Amino acid sequence: MKKLPFWARIVIILAVLAVISVCWEVVSSRNTHLVAFKRSLVHGLLGFSNEDVRAETLGLASGYTVKELEGMRLYEHDSGVRLVNYIDGYQIDLPGRAEADTSMSGLYTTVKGSGYSVTISRETATYAGMKDVITSELATFAPFLFRSEGVKNHVEWYEYRFLLNEDWQRNNRVSVSRSQGKNGELLISAYLSDSASVQYPCWLHAVRYTDGREYIRMCFRFENRELESALSAAAQSVRVFDPVGERKVARSFGSGQYTGNDSAAAKLYESVKASDSLIWGVYATDIYETGISETVPALEKKLDYSFGAVLCYIHLDMPFPTGFMEKVYESGKIVELTLQTTYNNNTDLTASSPLLDIYTGRADDVVRSIARDAAAWGKPFLFRLNNEMNSDWTSYSGVVNMCDPEVYAGAWRRVFEIFREEGADNCLWIWNPHDRSAPPARWNDGLAFWPGEEYVHLLGVTGYNNGTYYTQNAEKWRSFSEIYDGIQAEYSPYFSGYPWIITEFASSGIGGDKAAWIEEMFARMGDYKNIKIAVWFSSADYDGETPARTYWLDETAETVEAFRRGLHK
Repeated sequence: MKKLPFWARIVIILAVLAVISVCWEVVSSRNTHLVAFKRSLVHGLLGFSNEDVRAETLGLASGYTVKELEGMRLYEHDSGVRLVNYIDGYQIDLPGRAEADTSMSGLYTTVKGSGYSVTISRETATYAGMKDVITSELATFAPFLFRSEGVKNHVEWYEYRFLLNEDWQRNNRVSVSRSQGKNGELLISAYLSDSASVQYPCWLHAVRYTDGREYIRMCFRFENRELESALSAAAQSVRVFDPVGERKVARSFGSGQYTGNDSAAAKLYESVKASDSLIWGVYATDIYETGISETVPALEKKLDYSFGAVLCYIHLDMPFPTGFMEKVYESGKIVELTLQTTYNNNTDLTASSPLLDIYTGRADDVVRSIARDAAAWGKPFLFRLNNEMNSDWTSYSGVVNMCDPEVYAGAWRRVFEIFREEGADNCLWIWNPHDRSAPPARWNDGLAFWPGEEYVHLLGVTGYNNGTYYTQNAEKWRSFSEIYDGIQAEYSPYFSGYPWIITEFASSGIGGDKAAWIEEMFARMGDYKNIKIAVWFSSADYDGETPARTYWLDETAETVEAFRRGLHK
């Protein structure tokens, strides 16, 4: 064999180095997709198990007992319990006797002990700039040269930016401190100042980082500060390993039924639930003023169609709109009244949070006044409370209120009970998450905000085609099918017995063919059998004075004609 020329030897050496580099990158990378592939290869295709009983029992004194759970194991011993969660890939030592709830293990696990409760999930930092992505990859490839702070920045900003904000703390009378655990954990302590009616007035948020983009998130709620030291030690006891097993949500969400004593409301509920035809509704920006008397009738004239429902909003500083409700009722339409517990129309999320006031009982009188007026009016209506709570753009969202969905659920139950006490059984309660969670975390999934089947009558679903005005926020044109096929897949397994209402939705006209979007909407709407009512949000979102998301139904003659044809098919 002739001696290879110099250039050929260089090419071969570079090729070998490239192969080695690629292999090393595959082995070392913590890229979200590569991690999933490697776990599937090792634990699925090759059948290797990461279960290591010796490691699980390390440090435990003899005499412990073992309780087998779905995808988990609970070791009970004299001083506490050790939870080993194979599905999320961690173990943790918790103080005292405790019981684990695995019914939501597809998202998180909740453990209840003496004087405390903790929700634990394995999360992934999915939102990062290109610089963070590249730095993260370089850090896993050559950790001795590069250091990535992208995951920590994601956690502290995306999840805890309100809790760690001094203005928010002061305005909400919450004492907050942060520290670092022995393994680099982020530890955030928070205490409510007014907490007489709250079981758990104290929180400890803890984040155990891995060497990649995943992290273990713990939300401890507890009765008094004396428990904090033991819970902090528990947060720092976490051992992380590769997750194995099937994620699933086994919790029951009920079958959907009206639970009040108002015969007219019961009749409306049963008629909606049993309906084979879709009821169309609409919202207009000026709905209370000229909207109901001029804007909506003008739309109906263009469409040669009479809407069956009308959407309106009130906030905590607004009275119950009795006159408006009566006018809509007399016209034969159904009212979808949305109560958003905000005093500033969700414009200042570091201000005092009315949801915390409701949760602690400080706002009982305000809620009671609205409930009394609703009961006095007496006619049946759809009542949507605090929609899109799995977001970061509402005053009542999870990230704004202690980073804990249990605050939302507890406040919901309190409002519901006050309405019942005041005889406002004429409300049909709509529970309404957004189709995309922000942050997109398991602890912030819409299902985490569920208050209980006895407090909900209808499932509200919301998914907008926002258009492409805000390209810097990665917004893209989404088809109706893309949005609602996703909603159908996510919620049908749990809410098939409920009547569904698209409480508000629309397509922007910026970034695509809005008339074609409407045509596809009408072609597909009948495929979603649970949807009984759909309400078009005929308004806009603004960037200053510029319409950024143009949701008007009559934006163009083409959109009106597409809607008219769809209604009359």
